[in-house]
Amino acid sequence: MARITIVACVIFSCEKEETHINHSPPPLAMEEPDILKQIKLGKKLENPYSVVNMRRAYANLIKKLEKGQKGYDSQILKDSSEITTTDYYVKFWVENDEQKQLLLADSLNLSEIPLDVDIEQEGDYYVDGDAQIQEGQWLYASVVKDYEFPKDITFEKVEDLFLIEPSNVEGEETENGFKTTAIAGRTGISKQFLFDLEDEALRLTGNYEEPVESMVEKSKKTPEGYVKVHNTVTNKLDPVIGVKVKTRRWFKWAKGWTNSTGHYKVNRGYRRDVHYTVVFKNTKGFIVWPSLVSISSARYRAGKKSRNGHNFDFYTNSVGWRWAMVNNATVKYFNYSSQMGVGQPHNNLRIVALGGTGYSSAPMLRRVWGYAGFTSRSKVSTFFSKANGITVAANLIWIMYKYILPDILIRSGSSKGTDGVFSTTFHELGHASHFKKVGSGYWIKYINYIITYGAYGDGHGINSGNCGIGEMWGNYFSAVLTDKAFPSSNNYFDKDEDWYNPGFLQDVDNLPDVTTKEIFECLKSTTDTFTDLIAELKTKTTYDEKVDNAFYSYSDWP
Repeated sequence: MARITIVACVIFSCEKEETHINHSPPPLAMEEPDILKQIKLGKKLENPYSVVNMRRAYANLIKKLEKGQKGYDSQILKDSSEITTTDYYVKFWVENDEQKQLLLADSLNLSEIPLDVDIEQEGDYYVDGDAQIQEGQWLYASVVKDYEFPKDITFEKVEDLFLIEPSNVEGEETENGFKTTAIAGRTGISKQFLFDLEDEALRLTGNYEEPVESMVEKSKKTPEGYVKVHNTVTNKLDPVIGVKVKTRRWFKWAKGWTNSTGHYKVNRGYRRDVHYTVVFKNTKGFIVWPSLVSISSARYRAGKKSRNGHNFDFYTNSVGWRWAMVNNATVKYFNYSSQMGVGQPHNNLRIVALGGTGYSSAPMLRRVWGYAGFTSRSKVSTFFSKANGITVAANLIWIMYKYILPDILIRSGSSKGTDGVFSTTFHELGHASHFKKVGSGYWIKYINYIITYGAYGDGHGINSGNCGIGEMWGNYFSAVLTDKAFPSSNNYFDKDEDWYNPGFLQDVDNLPDVTTKEIFECLKSTTDTFTDLIAELKTKTTYDEKVDNAFYSYSDWP
């Protein structure tokens, strides 16, 4: 098992120490190694869908037809010259996230892994030998023959393809019941002929799989199943909501999304078994990432499974558990905040879900980039170092700089349990809601306070109010939502935590004419001292004296 060590736990802006809920406190570590499994490639496969090999297959098939071994009710291609390029197998040299998003906008299915190799060992990440040297990444795809290549993205054509079906379809593909189809400029071509041509090409190239009983029938099967994750509180499997499931066989892709029960069904059928991947890109818009140095979002690759479907059950011994748990906690946060009228975060959050225990943070780096001097890689490195003495390896920081710029970092190791991961996720998303309301200028002051005084400081110094109000809100709102999610648990909430005493907001929320929504409304861009906060809270209630009493009931304000 290969190891990627992510030396980043207490990054910036806010830092949420692990909340312990119904667990004996594990030791905290400032640096917790994050272990992911490397994908190992096997041999390069001969491509059955190349124009050259399809023409060879055509010649073989015609010989069988001439011998009377084959026959078709409809037209077939007249000769091998009609087997012409329908698509190109290409690789793009992608140097940043903007280029990657440009390709994705063209509905391309991009793969870090070459599409014509055997997978010796499934895993969580792939190391491209060229990437670290040249600071870019080869991404592989097939494109239709008339695809307009973006001018500013370097690409190479690997091979000319003859695909009997489109590589990708939008919407749901339905079988029309016709026995013929159009291909390479011809109409009325026998589908069975094309399937036989495909089989022959697979045989010629050593990629044919002998059919088993369930595969004898030529009709296609549409993969479907469930994605679930083990809830350590209820000891049951919960549905993983809103994630994408992708299937692939050579250059043919399909996709589907899980619903509220965790069920998915991809949008097209296959004649043979396919590779399955759960992609943690949610229908709500947010994306879960596996590490700070990953080119792509978190992906759980199950390998080749039945064409009928496959179920994913993530238990605590699987890396998929933490990604699924953070996904579900984030879905829950969006639902809860909507119900309560609390402002929601940006829906396109990038959330890094690391393993282990320790500190989490909401730097919102994508949204403060360019502010207060954060305009170069070296300054980001200096920022990390000053904030918490964290070093990201020099040969890897380009990945974070060019591809990720995370909004949130969450330590989500299984030892924290479902309730612990939810509590931490709620806390950081509470900061993300706060950020959206107050803006980048406010958040930079928050960051600068931590850079200057360390994690939380002692409540004194420039911008201490930004930090204190931010942490007060994050701790309190997390406690509110954790109680909603796990009402029967003995959820831990430290009212007197540090010098910012989040219990003050609970005391105000308990006033008969104040709601949590109204407390959030008080978190304005101008609310950057406790005095300002008290004044804002008094606009929401007639119990001014009780607000004062609640505040002064805590003796350790700075």
